[in-house]
Amino acid sequence: MRLLIVAAAFAGLSSALPTQECCTLLSQLYPTKVYAPDVTAYSTANKRYWSSTCSLKPSCFFEPNTVPEVSAAVKLFSQNNCKFSVTAGGHSTIPGAANNDRGVTVAMVNFQQREIDNSTNIMHLGPGNRFYQAYAEMDKYNKVGVLGRYAQVGTGLLLGAGLSYLNNQEGLGVDNVKAYEVVLANGTVVTASRTSNSDLFKAMKGGGDNFGVVTRYDLQLYDRPATVLGGLITYGEAGMATLEDLTYDYHANVAPNDQQTHVLPNWGYNAATGLREAFVPVFYNKDVSVLPPSLKGWADAPTVKNTVRRTNSISALALENNEGYGNGLVQEQRTFTVYANKQFFHDVNALYLEWSKKYQHIEGFYTLHCNMPITPHAVAEGIRKGGNSLGLAGSKNQTLSVLYFGLSFKNLADTAAVFPAHDEFVESVKKIASDRGILHKYIMWNYSAYNQKVIEGYGPESVAFLKRVSKKYDPTGVFLRLVGGQKLPE
Repeated sequence: MRLLIVAAAFAGLSSALPTQECCTLLSQLYPTKVYAPDVTAYSTANKRYWSSTCSLKPSCFFEPNTVPEVSAAVKLFSQNNCKFSVTAGGHSTIPGAANNDRGVTVAMVNFQQREIDNSTNIMHLGPGNRFYQAYAEMDKYNKVGVLGRYAQVGTGLLLGAGLSYLNNQEGLGVDNVKAYEVVLANGTVVTASRTSNSDLFKAMKGGGDNFGVVTRYDLQLYDRPATVLGGLITYGEAGMATLEDLTYDYHANVAPNDQQTHVLPNWGYNAATGLREAFVPVFYNKDVSVLPPSLKGWADAPTVKNTVRRTNSISALALENNEGYGNGLVQEQRTFTVYANKQFFHDVNALYLEWSKKYQHIEGFYTLHCNMPITPHAVAEGIRKGGNSLGLAGSKNQTLSVLYFGLSFKNLADTAAVFPAHDEFVESVKKIASDRGILHKYIMWNYSAYNQKVIEGYGPESVAFLKRVSKKYDPTGVFLRLVGGQKLPE
């Protein structure tokens, strides 16, 4: 099953130079930075992926230290038709998106820049960072950026969309990137911003890795109080009914009207116990000692544990959220978007639980379901900050809900039994949403599966724009032909 997925991820690639020859050419340039399968550094690099479906068999890993090294490598790949991938945090579950079989994988782990300019509230962030590292630097100055909520997630989120603690107030992660430093297919290094290569800048805000290799992100930061209120509230089966009502209320009322709040509504089904549980991050961006009335219901519901407290460390919150989400298991994510609807939320919860119980026999089986709002204000912020390529404008002035369906288990051998059935299930509930008139076309890149048509979901106007930008900056289609993952439609 994994081989079929990898093949699909690279289905559009042209014939390429045998990749061992590409590795040889690269090692002639940088002999100490190219790792063959028989060295420890190769194994180390291949274990950095969240999902075991993405620990593949590239012919070599390349770990550059400088922008010129990335530039030279991309130019070499382009000239020799070398299949390649680029990995930062390695948190995608799509085989072929950030690794490959029999290609070159460029690991950006050494790009660890974390510099904050207090005069402009801009952070210069290297793509090799995980978000807990970025938050730790921001914490020193009582600042916060629009980044992911989980410690080990990497910077690729800032090319797809990006949900964060500040979404309700500041929009998506991509909308708070001020500039990308990017290596183009011909090796040229350019800055993409509102004032320089502005079309490329807009395209990269949702267009993913279809245009170049990012070597630096310039991020807008925001001042925060000396302490904020945040933590993780844990619920057992007794709290699930209350969580359903709270989840809809958060979408319809709290997120649109109290922009300093953030909640990530979710529940997981643990096949080992046969029960549901929830680990819900709750955040309030004010220096107070108790949750506001808008969030009080989350604490009042039947809980197992509540760690919400005053804290001066967003990094600590991200690390707490990430506990229990280590690397090495089989992972799959699927997603679609609806207009927030209470009955539909309830029906999907019941259906996903029913589906999950069919796979109790699978070792380590666990499903996770999340409902994550994008408010009209968040969409408007994206427009105000220069626009993006996501196609969210004109969403009826209603809150959208990004529905997440994740599963994990231990053994790759079980993918053939589980993955197609998971795909079928998600498509079945998507059809229910369509039949009820609440389905939105948007599919969030960051949570998508290999066969979900993400970019088509941005709409024909955005697709046409992205194709124009690709043709302008990558006229021979290097990043469409030689790099896997979510590609522009043909």
